[in-house]
Amino acid sequence: MVRLTLLLLPLLLPACSAFREADDAGPLDRGHADGGDANSPADGPAPDRGLTGDAPPAKPCLTLPLPCLDPAPASVIEVPTEASVADAFASAKANDTIQLRGAALGAGWKIPAYVTLRGCQGATIAGGISFAGSGGTVEGFTVEGNGTIVANQTGAYVIRHNRFGASTAVRGVSARSIDALVFASVTAVVEGNWFTQRTHGVEAATKYDTGTHAVDLTLRNNVFSAVDYPVIVSEGGKVGKITAVIEHNTLYDFVTGLQLTGLDQVTKTRGNLLVQGTRAVSAAAPYEVSHSATWQVTEPGDPPFAGAFASADPALVDPAGGDLRPGSGSAVVDVIPASAVMPTEDYLGCPRPVAVKGGASLGDMGAFELQP
Repeated sequence: MVRLTLLLLPLLLPACSAFREADDAGPLDRGHADGGDANSPADGPAPDRGLTGDAPPAKPCLTLPLPCLDPAPASVIEVPTEASVADAFASAKANDTIQLRGAALGAGWKIPAYVTLRGCQGATIAGGISFAGSGGTVEGFTVEGNGTIVANQTGAYVIRHNRFGASTAVRGVSARSIDALVFASVTAVVEGNWFTQRTHGVEAATKYDTGTHAVDLTLRNNVFSAVDYPVIVSEGGKVGKITAVIEHNTLYDFVTGLQLTGLDQVTKTRGNLLVQGTRAVSAAAPYEVSHSATWQVTEPGDPPFAGAFASADPALVDPAGGDLRPGSGSAVVDVIPASAVMPTEDYLGCPRPVAVKGGASLGDMGAFELQP
């Protein structure tokens, strides 16, 4: 596929004039509820990004990149100013936050149960990390090269507000139960991440014929730019079971947008936007589509069990410059009824749905909600 040269600074897309910080520590799913209390980040508000395109919305939104938390509370363990990585992982307890301020994390680390691992000021993940089990959150990192985040132990996990850079070797996020001797029921919410210049984006997978091998995946408000295979869902083994909801993601410049293999459950896809790709969906499994569109995609691929993709020009603001928000003249703006199931916020943490073209509040397709 011909690749555009993208000047991608996804975590620096324009946040709103005010800001709301990420939720309190812990693996809580906030996508269909309020985003949590407002907090004042230790670093102060983010500077004006100065991007061209539509004016940023007036209502409070999330600050991206995520700011550093105040390290003074005992529940925040900061690396390297307060502890080494090893000491922080050894001492963290449920509901604590391990904050890496500008630090790099290599391979092999397991996030303690019910702990949030937060990156700020350019913190990176350069190898494979995973969760010890029960629950946990990873947020705010740049994931580089062979960096990957794996959820393969029984529990509920959130991976949010990270940027996954170029890689040809690994999945950015893997929610899976594929180990013969490790039975697992994995629940994963992957939201508000940016994936770019990769072969693979997010994977959900099961294998083997005995025990428990289950994955419940919610994938929402993510952006995949120049990712060959953004979403791969593969259910294998006699006892394997995957339930997947794929909603309000923007996929731009891809080979196959959604790969669905072997699933017994119907995969729900809604509010997604697929632009400039070769094949929208490759599905040896049932899936349904609602309030979703393709544009400049060579072939639709395997048809859904229910619903259909619309063909609609999203009029993206500046895709060559990495701005994948819909413009004011977009055909994917104000098209989803407020009664439809959708997240209450978009990639930038801005409210969804809102009225842009007048009248009632209506939702937009894709990861971004155009703001008035």
